[in-house]
Amino acid sequence: MRFNRTFTVSLIALALTSTSLLSIATAANLDDGYPQGQPAPGRTCPDAPEGTKTISEHNGKTFVCTMINGVKKWWIEGEALPAATTTPEAPAGTTDGNMPPGFKHSYNLPAKSIAKMKIFEDEMYSAIDPSMRLDVYLPKGVSKPPLMIWVHGGGMIFGDENVMKYDESAKLLEVLIKNGIGVASVNYRLATAVPYPLTGQDVKTAIRYLRANSAKYGFNSKKFAVGGDSAGAYLSLMAAITGNQKSLFDDPADPNLKTSATVLAVFDLFGNVNMLTMAENKIKYPCQNKDDFAYGLDPKMSAWFGDVTLPENRVKVDSANLYPFLAKNKSLPAFFIFHGTADCSVSKYDSIELNKKVKALKGKSVLKLVPGENHGGPKIWVEANKQVPALVKIFAAIK
Repeated sequence: MRFNRTFTVSLIALALTSTSLLSIATAANLDDGYPQGQPAPGRTCPDAPEGTKTISEHNGKTFVCTMINGVKKWWIEGEALPAATTTPEAPAGTTDGNMPPGFKHSYNLPAKSIAKMKIFEDEMYSAIDPSMRLDVYLPKGVSKPPLMIWVHGGGMIFGDENVMKYDESAKLLEVLIKNGIGVASVNYRLATAVPYPLTGQDVKTAIRYLRANSAKYGFNSKKFAVGGDSAGAYLSLMAAITGNQKSLFDDPADPNLKTSATVLAVFDLFGNVNMLTMAENKIKYPCQNKDDFAYGLDPKMSAWFGDVTLPENRVKVDSANLYPFLAKNKSLPAFFIFHGTADCSVSKYDSIELNKKVKALKGKSVLKLVPGENHGGPKIWVEANKQVPALVKIFAAIK
């Protein structure tokens, strides 16, 4: 399996369907044969206090909620724990600590670019969990700039808000700042730590927090866009499409729940809208690109749900389908959709379908298919950078 060294965080890890990455996250597929919803070796226990014990209805064994490699997981009492995993030391000058093993950055945000920004780091948008934080980058000398809220990729099992400082994300940040647009880079709780749909709730909580606290940071609360790559693109589309519609992705305990979560535009880089059709498209149109890291992986697997085609998973899978919300949205944002034609992780047909549905609803949609690019290929990001002036015009139309 070969990796393009210019790939971003999402390119290494983010395949929403990567079974190999899921095995990293769950200490191997040790729960085979155990019923869904019950403790099994390696399944996470995020809501149970460490040390909690329970007896399995499946085999009568006692399971203990145990901290394994930094994540709380069920393990059979008395059995040896899996070997500890280690992550290589990050390259000099990097600060992100949630990267896949062996990852190296190809581009670091240079000092000359940082000098043009006013930066707020590690801002907590919720007190629920330390991972619910974000960084804000504002262009110096611009009064009340618009804001792009960026959601990182990583298959919902890797990455954090620091991706904005590196690689293709950093280049996009530079273009946005140059065009007078601020950026908020959002971290969220990963699928290895919390169950569905809490990861999605985190993103909408962050958007509402930013709007409620616009005076603190100095950006324009009326001019919001959201964007992301791969898993982050799904989460961004979720936020943009559901908007103020009531959904599972709204935390009922959010202190800013009554604050609007709507945005004017969404940048969707190789994302998807429906987990089930994503799997179906990859089966219907088998990927032939052996250079894409997801080549040959099971198309049915999801970090959130496991096998999306199993009947017992369908209720949750269907609830994550964003198309019903799209049809009900009376004030659609502008869609900017970018996808490589050689993507093995998320089929280009997912983006083609989204573009058609938005236009059928008389919405604004720009689709850029990049010939021969893998999942997250750098030329896709170049196309995204080219659309920033169009985003500027959308913001300029709002007074």
